[in-house]
Amino acid sequence: MQKTNIRSTLVSVLLVLTIHFNLHSGAPYTSDDLGKYTSYVKECLDILMEHGVDRYGEVHAPMLVSILDVETRTCPSTPKKLDEYFRVTRRDRRSPGGSNLLTDQPTLKAMYALTNLTGNSDYAAFADHYSSYVLKHLVDDQRFFWWGWHRHYDVFKDSREGHNPNMAKWGKKVIPHEIHAINGIAWDRLWAVGKDAVTKEIEAIWKWHVIDKESGEINRHGDGNKGCDFSMSGGAFIEAFAFMYSQTKDQQWLNRARLIAEYYWKRKNPKTHLLPERPNAGKKRFDGSSFVTSITGLYCHSLLKAYDITEEASFRDHALAYLKAYAKFGYDENSGKFWGALQMDGTPIPGPRIYTENIDSEDGYAAAQPRGHLDLWEPYVAGYQYPIYTAQAYAYAYHLTGDPDMLEAAKRFASWINKTSPGTIESEHTWYSSYSEGPGRKGTYAGKYGRTISFLLHLHVITGEHKHLGSARALADTAIGKLYHNGLFRGHPAKPYYEAMDGVGYLLYALLQLDHVLDDPKAVVAQKNSIATTASQETVIDLDNW
Repeated sequence: MQKTNIRSTLVSVLLVLTIHFNLHSGAPYTSDDLGKYTSYVKECLDILMEHGVDRYGEVHAPMLVSILDVETRTCPSTPKKLDEYFRVTRRDRRSPGGSNLLTDQPTLKAMYALTNLTGNSDYAAFADHYSSYVLKHLVDDQRFFWWGWHRHYDVFKDSREGHNPNMAKWGKKVIPHEIHAINGIAWDRLWAVGKDAVTKEIEAIWKWHVIDKESGEINRHGDGNKGCDFSMSGGAFIEAFAFMYSQTKDQQWLNRARLIAEYYWKRKNPKTHLLPERPNAGKKRFDGSSFVTSITGLYCHSLLKAYDITEEASFRDHALAYLKAYAKFGYDENSGKFWGALQMDGTPIPGPRIYTENIDSEDGYAAAQPRGHLDLWEPYVAGYQYPIYTAQAYAYAYHLTGDPDMLEAAKRFASWINKTSPGTIESEHTWYSSYSEGPGRKGTYAGKYGRTISFLLHLHVITGEHKHLGSARALADTAIGKLYHNGLFRGHPAKPYYEAMDGVGYLLYALLQLDHVLDDPKAVVAQKNSIATTASQETVIDLDNW
């Protein structure tokens, strides 16, 4: 299997400015001729940069707040609970009254993209300033950034906050560093503003998250102890190490990335190539004995990304093996849907699901098991259901490798998605059933809209089939109608807040992609395997919305 040029495979959507220049007047976009969707993005980002920054407490830092009331354009110190239980289970995961650079990654990437597309440097400058501040001022004693699922910065108290501290090796409780279920960190942009800080962060991942330097076993928490070796976290670490190799060409970083990949590879079923999400959990816990879509949607994307930036073939081969296995065993031809979880022999795990009153408990892991079919629009931001991510991974895998099985699976996901509008109840017997029957009927989260739009655009580019572009545009119009209010995008139709954890940044990025596909769809499809350049940028915006 041959690999096309790395830079060509991550295709630009699109438009690439040279194409735009040739087709139009030769000048970049101005505020007067922005495309329809780009105009929404620009207004939202302008408001965020003016009203969504830390202007609370005694220290005013150049950081975005994680939650912003769309009416008052202020950050609530104590946000309403709303869907909190179903969305994050733990309040602190929303970064209430605070800021979190990790959950802001997609928003910052939208800022960089808007600068590239318009020539207005204000957006990239803001993103750089924000990132630089965190890398200089919010770093702990282990050299980890103060970001992630357990940590946030409180803009009212001017203090580092967090929840669920663990006992570290040195005998004191610490709030753990964690990169979990949020991959696609813009390491290149962070490197540009803080090379030394990024180096120390990734070195700390190796030191504290990789708990067995011989086997490659990891812990999602950076406390140096044995813990949950979720593949979704392992994938994030592989990406980080692969990035370091791409920048330094130091072989040890590539070896470290391969070590973690081999850890999971050795724990797959040799006949089916199915892998348990958390191998060290053992067979008594479902995630230690079953295959779920956090593997296809998160771990496989990380492997593909690592392959794309290092050309290490084993990353590609591992990803294709897992994706092929799920495409074979996970698809239900009778319904046109995909199963949520598989036994290691490939047998689908049927419903009904296990119900619990407290998902944030040991029993809650079992309740989070997606028995029966996947739920395309599940509210939980973590868990084990990543159907849209998985669809994106299949499109990405086909784009990188040309493997026809990847395209077939991507098309099957597209067909299912087009028949199942946001708000459809896929699984009735769930711990989040009251969400599905209530606010979930109004639509879904900004991030789910955004990722789905990007997936459909990607499918349009790799197939040339116009129907996928039409579906993407219709979904974008729906998302705007449900989420856009007073210049901002809400995180969910039933919420009064812009909320970073709801993935507004993914929607902003997808809308930029859409506008520049629509500018000349034929040119986009024709250029899908090349990247044009401008004087200062290689790629204006690419298809990989992570």
